[in-house]
Amino acid sequence: MWLGIGIDVLSTYLPFMLLRDSSPIHQSEAAKGQVANRSILNDVPIKLYTSILAAAVYGLVVYGSFRGWLPVYLAVHFDGLRDLSGAHEAALPFVTLGFTLSGYAAQSFLFMPALGAKPDVHDKQMAEFDPETASLGQTVWYNVWGYSKRSRTLIKRTVTLAFASAMQTGLRTYITVEGVELAGAAGWAAMWATAAILVGGVLWWVGDVDGVSN
Repeated sequence: MWLGIGIDVLSTYLPFMLLRDSSPIHQSEAAKGQVANRSILNDVPIKLYTSILAAAVYGLVVYGSFRGWLPVYLAVHFDGLRDLSGAHEAALPFVTLGFTLSGYAAQSFLFMPALGAKPDVHDKQMAEFDPETASLGQTVWYNVWGYSKRSRTLIKRTVTLAFASAMQTGLRTYITVEGVELAGAAGWAAMWATAAILVGGVLWWVGDVDGVSN
């Protein structure tokens, strides 16, 4: 399983890293005014710790699933599944270690762009919002999407990651694994989407501290 996860992560991450034009957020030599929180973005220990934290969240979700609902769910919805001993014998440290690459990819895709996002026109409009004079539509929009640029960036990227994880995992499992039911593929995909959402939530909590600009 870990080899497959590593291949999935590298096959997705490496083309973006090698072929795309690197954004200022990922360029240590970029001008200071191009991104927010440049000193934090360039801090190697922070990158390391957030990568480990993201890997730990992935590991906890998968480990908890192995110890809870997943073995029975797989046995019911994956016809011909012969051996589930690996799920029962999984140890949390080794499960987490298997998500090292996933943790690094997640912090690069979620945490760094959100932390480096600079305030935009939307932030100015939200700062000028006055509940006494605002219309109903403006009030609803403020309550639904009145977040800072950093939070909006993290939310959109987390949703993207969860959707992509679910679609890629679900479709590939249903199409390529013999004997799997649609419900089985959907449940397996839902676990990875849930993990992505939790990673995004934890990284938002890490970045929501004093001293970090919005």
